[in-house]
Amino acid sequence: MLGSSFSIAFVLVLLAAPLRAAGPPPESLSARDARAWLELPQTSTSLGRTNDGQLLNAVTLPAKGGSYVVLGAALGRKTNFGTSELIGLIERATRAVRERFPGSVLGIGNLGFESGTKIPWSVSHQAGRDADTGMYATTLDGAPIQAMPFHAFDATGQTTAEGGRRVRFDVARNLAYVAALLGDPEARVQYIFVAAWLKEMLLAEARRTGLSGELVARMGEVLHQPTDSNPHADHFHIRLMCSVEDRRYGCINRGPTRAWIDPGDREHAAEARRIASIVTAPTLTGAKPREVQALKLRAIERLGAIAAATEIDALAEALADPTPKVRKAALAAIEQIDDARGAEAIVAILPRVADPGWATELFAVVPKLDADQLVPLAERVIAALGAPATQTLLHPKAYAKAAPKVLASALAVLRDHGSQTHVPLLIGLAEGTKDSGVRKAALEALAHRTCQALSDARAFRAWFDKASRAGDLAWAETGLASRKVPMSQGARSRSGVERLIAVVDHRDPVVRACAWRALTLVTGHVEDPTVRSPGRGKKHWQSWWRDHAAEVRFE
Repeated sequence: MLGSSFSIAFVLVLLAAPLRAAGPPPESLSARDARAWLELPQTSTSLGRTNDGQLLNAVTLPAKGGSYVVLGAALGRKTNFGTSELIGLIERATRAVRERFPGSVLGIGNLGFESGTKIPWSVSHQAGRDADTGMYATTLDGAPIQAMPFHAFDATGQTTAEGGRRVRFDVARNLAYVAALLGDPEARVQYIFVAAWLKEMLLAEARRTGLSGELVARMGEVLHQPTDSNPHADHFHIRLMCSVEDRRYGCINRGPTRAWIDPGDREHAAEARRIASIVTAPTLTGAKPREVQALKLRAIERLGAIAAATEIDALAEALADPTPKVRKAALAAIEQIDDARGAEAIVAILPRVADPGWATELFAVVPKLDADQLVPLAERVIAALGAPATQTLLHPKAYAKAAPKVLASALAVLRDHGSQTHVPLLIGLAEGTKDSGVRKAALEALAHRTCQALSDARAFRAWFDKASRAGDLAWAETGLASRKVPMSQGARSRSGVERLIAVVDHRDPVVRACAWRALTLVTGHVEDPTVRSPGRGKKHWQSWWRDHAAEVRFE
């Protein structure tokens, strides 16, 4: 498959260690138990992530609750639904403020649709765990304002409300509200998104009034200005962590855990083991063959939905199931779980897969998985396929047809996550292969890693002979200039950073990748470019630069 001129600078190493020994097969389960375990609850349940989830058995936030009122726009949109935890939290927290400050009424904006799913006014709010609530305000002479619509407060804590009157952010009532949210005994607040200047006002008031150091520390973690959306100077955006119960059914947290909140890992792992036992059970007593397959498919889908990384082994075995539906469901679940262990599981199963089409489809998922361990895995795969006489990665019957496509997928990993050190390997592959798909993948990876607008391996070789000692940033600068993105003062300048930010959503993926890499090198701010769309990535950098430009030192 590879020409004789090809050589690889990597020492051929053993492939991934085999998966954990499976142990004795589980005892037969009853179909009745399996059905019961796979049933969804009848209470409100948040499923998925906040930006792509859904809501079962939603609870309505009534239009008026004495201490709050749902604003007209949210009522018209029918976005006053959430989990019981979210609805209860809003009711209890606003009531606590009203008890301390009689007569207080807070305006409430969007929660979510009754079914969850996407709402046009936000990229989150899709799983019943998010709420936009107003902020308490006073007139400039201190008279409280009730149920004020959303108006952005400036750095002085003031804004212009209806009728042109100036009003002030009510630090005392807003602090009482935040304290009630964080001190709630039932809900689990992960974030309260709010503008940085309003956060500082709240923290200063908390210290001045002698709130406990523990509560102030929690406020410092939970209050957060988003880096890829508006700063939230006109409302609080509350986000809850998944309840322990909801995690059992597929609720998935985004972002950090909180040290004072039990995430329910033990219960989640126990549930994952129980569901996996349906997949691995030799029989399901009381079920006909067709129902056995249906229950196993549902169990596989549930493992994907709950992100059961601890049960990758069960899914890996299902990749070799004789039934195509089961195999494909297992692969979809591994992709959904998005864990590096899934990549290792796929590599470990490949020697047993004689069908080249299925082997190719399996490995094509690998570049889409968690990136932390993918690069060394890709290196192993490339080294193995570069020595066909000794390769044990693929089944002998699959090798001839699958090897080029598997190799191209491994090169996609280096394209997206590799480094300068991989450039000689990529040039060697582009020069030595006879397969057009492998050559194309190697050249794409070279373009991303070097930023240069060159068309073939010979050109990359000539360029590398001259530029090999230059750093990543120099490569990015010259490459971007050749792609019509010049920086008159270089990347290490304020104008250079602003130029790079302007093109991180460029239509050319090479420009996007190289601009992002250059920004990381210049600013020291590390952020994974794959977790956001190009547009939201640009908003992230614009927000970060606005807040941190003064901290960046240029040589």
